[in-house]
Amino acid sequence: MFGDSFPSKHEERAIQQPFSLHRPSNASMSTVSLDCAILTVSWLTDFQFMQKTKTDKRSRLIQTAAKLAYRQGFRKTTLADIAEEAQVPLGNVYYYFKTKDEFAAAVVEYRLEGLKKWQQSWEEMDSPQERLCACVQSTAENAKALARGGCSVGTLCTELRKEGGGLGKLAAVIFTEYLAWVEVQFRAMGGSDDARGLAIHLLSALQGIAVLSNSFEDSSLVALETGRLKNWIRAM
Repeated sequence: MFGDSFPSKHEERAIQQPFSLHRPSNASMSTVSLDCAILTVSWLTDFQFMQKTKTDKRSRLIQTAAKLAYRQGFRKTTLADIAEEAQVPLGNVYYYFKTKDEFAAAVVEYRLEGLKKWQQSWEEMDSPQERLCACVQSTAENAKALARGGCSVGTLCTELRKEGGGLGKLAAVIFTEYLAWVEVQFRAMGGSDDARGLAIHLLSALQGIAVLSNSFEDSSLVALETGRLKNWIRAM
């Protein structure tokens, strides 16, 4: 009995009507063509809307995961936490991310995209000195957040390294990109002999002051250190 089907009334009428070889008029053909075009546009619009909805939901989940990992730590953040915060049913979360490791990879990519956007804005400066100063200034402008919760990238990478395995390897991805960009700027300033060392020094100073300001919950430490770093860069 399962799988039995019967033709609808419309299908019955179509079956009963004799097949005609009569060629439709141009007007009829135009109408059919117009109807097909409308149906095609409608289908494409619906498809694009569904794709955008999926993309928006995925992006919302990733942004939520990044925010929760920063607020309460990656290890403590569960898929259920992310679903609740993003207002997405937990069952839907598994459609986009099967495991927490996949979420971690997506969050790292999200943070990496954020870094690249910063780099694009720094690249607008005329000289490598000013590009590096703009980089340092970005830390200065984030002083209150650093004092409150530390560096979102630094804390994430530290946690991922402790997890080991594939997550541990992800830990170095963002800082590898960051360090490479800073090294290029020092090299452009003529410090090719020790560009790598200078880049490590600058990045260490920025991460170090983020830890100290968070430990003491004092944003003024960030302003003090970033001011000194900019003077050091301009004096080179």
